[in-house]
Amino acid sequence: MSLRTQLILLLSTLFIVVLINTFIVFILDREGRLKFDVLNHTHEIIDQSERLYNHIINAETGQRGYLLTENLNYLDPYYRGLEKTKEQFLILNKLTLNDKKQQQNLAQLDALIEKKFAELNLTINLIKQNTPHATEEAKSIVYTNEGKALMEQIEALIKQFQNVERTRLAERNADFQNNRLLITQVVSVQIPLFIFLSIFCAFYINNKLFKPLKRLLKNTEKLEKGEIPDHIEKCDTNEIGYLLRRFHRMSNIIYRRTNKLSFLVSHDHLTGVLNRTELDRQLKFAISASSKNNKMAVIFIDINQFKQLNDQYGHVIGDKVLVEAAKRITGAVRADDDVYRYGGDEFIIVAHHLRKLSYIDAMIKHLLDKFNSPFEVEQHNLKVTLSIGIAVSPDHTTDHTQLLKFADQAMYEAKQSQLHTYKIFQGIEGDN
Repeated sequence: MSLRTQLILLLSTLFIVVLINTFIVFILDREGRLKFDVLNHTHEIIDQSERLYNHIINAETGQRGYLLTENLNYLDPYYRGLEKTKEQFLILNKLTLNDKKQQQNLAQLDALIEKKFAELNLTINLIKQNTPHATEEAKSIVYTNEGKALMEQIEALIKQFQNVERTRLAERNADFQNNRLLITQVVSVQIPLFIFLSIFCAFYINNKLFKPLKRLLKNTEKLEKGEIPDHIEKCDTNEIGYLLRRFHRMSNIIYRRTNKLSFLVSHDHLTGVLNRTELDRQLKFAISASSKNNKMAVIFIDINQFKQLNDQYGHVIGDKVLVEAAKRITGAVRADDDVYRYGGDEFIIVAHHLRKLSYIDAMIKHLLDKFNSPFEVEQHNLKVTLSIGIAVSPDHTTDHTQLLKFADQAMYEAKQSQLHTYKIFQGIEGDN
């Protein structure tokens, strides 16, 4: 059996076990949420029934206060209680809509509440007539204790209603707790199972995959150091064995091709110096590292009358002149300075770590000395001269675009001058 098949079977088994256990927990949790919703629903029914009873009491309290004092302010709690009782009854009716038994209890309760509020309303209307006869009649109604009897019946029926819900509440709470306990038990089994499967998978993959790769890495390090690699024990006849046998050869091929590609991307294909691809980024970095005592400079170089040379001798000669010019410029700079081909006949030197501007004069003098001897190209002795412009950071600017512009401007001024082959921006200049 191949390693691929073994790993697929192993991971499939692990995935199926995880999936089954997750599904079980999901089903139990969903069932638990439903039970919790039912539990909350029962709590709400009990709470709403208690509020209904309190609103009836408030209405009766307002009626009693008005009968005793004939103060209309006492009718406010009566009317509020009347309104809230109707609202609360509708809420209870909606909450128990699918409960036939509780709907019957609510029907009886509705009839009693209607009688109770009819009695309260009658006594209030009699007092409002403000006649001795009406007042006596209202008091006689109260003295019959009919209202008290109705309240006792209402209270008893509400308690009966609540007892039904409380019995259900106890049953549903026990059912919910059993569901939580079952989930806990399932999870307590799942965790050790997952730990065991994880350890087994890690052990298996380590033996079949990581140990052979570790041996390969060790031998690769020895090959990089030029040492003789250790003898590799016989590998399994599977995919990893094939990979181990081929990996070393493939890594060397990729490394060589990557280096070649990186060089081609960042270097000019003709002269071999850096191209302008990374110039902006490198300039920003160099400027950020510059300071008053640690300056950097952009040296903009243009080959004088290169177009005429190219037209006179041809592009082949022109290309060879560019190659030789790049070689001489590179030979004139320090190891930590960078040389870029900026355009057709333009080069840029990024000079780092300049403590004084006077260092630039020495650097340019050395560069110009390199161009004193003629270029010998295919039996032609060609005199090549340069126009050079220099801009310094942070003295002139700390913006890389401006720095290039200033160096270009200084180079143009040097090209126009007959006395100088190079100029430093802002009029600081040097002789040939």
